[in-house]
Amino acid sequence: MSTTLDKSLRESDRAVSQHVFGKIAEDLSMLLDRPLVLSELEVERSPHKLPAPKSVHIAFRLGVTVDGVQRHGALLVPLAEAISMACYLMMMADDVVASRRKDRDMERATKDALVEVGNLIGGSIDCALRETFPKRTSTRSEGCQGLKPGFAPAFPHAADEELVLVRASLTLHEYPPFDAWLMLPVVPTESAEAA
Repeated sequence: MSTTLDKSLRESDRAVSQHVFGKIAEDLSMLLDRPLVLSELEVERSPHKLPAPKSVHIAFRLGVTVDGVQRHGALLVPLAEAISMACYLMMMADDVVASRRKDRDMERATKDALVEVGNLIGGSIDCALRETFPKRTSTRSEGCQGLKPGFAPAFPHAADEELVLVRASLTLHEYPPFDAWLMLPVVPTESAEAA
């Protein structure tokens, strides 16, 4: 029975994650006026937060209320892609964005645009989770954080609480594919609550 339950939970986590990333990709494609395409998804559960892999990432931190309880999560995006999103939000031309992708220091306008990208991501996740779990969740952006490789985002998390961890392969406009990492609190299923 636990194998069936595990398989059922995996399928449920995958369906929710697919819906969340689909909504993020749809909304950002429209608002950035450039396609953001999802091509691959891997989902698992873990009690541990994910550290930024291999390079500097921007953590778009999230506050997720589940059944009235405040939880937290984050979406990790490589720095070059996060800067590209911010630049496209500011309506910069493709050649300017291509040169800005190499930036390591950001001026105030780019930082402000990153915060707005985070607000858009939070809104997309809020919409997707509300559609999946009506009247049980709400999500909001809790700002951005730069992460060096090996460092996890700073958000409160109890060691005994599992997170849904999602690796999504995305492509922004004509740039190479990149991995984005999403950490979301688990939303218990109705059957789990009844047990």
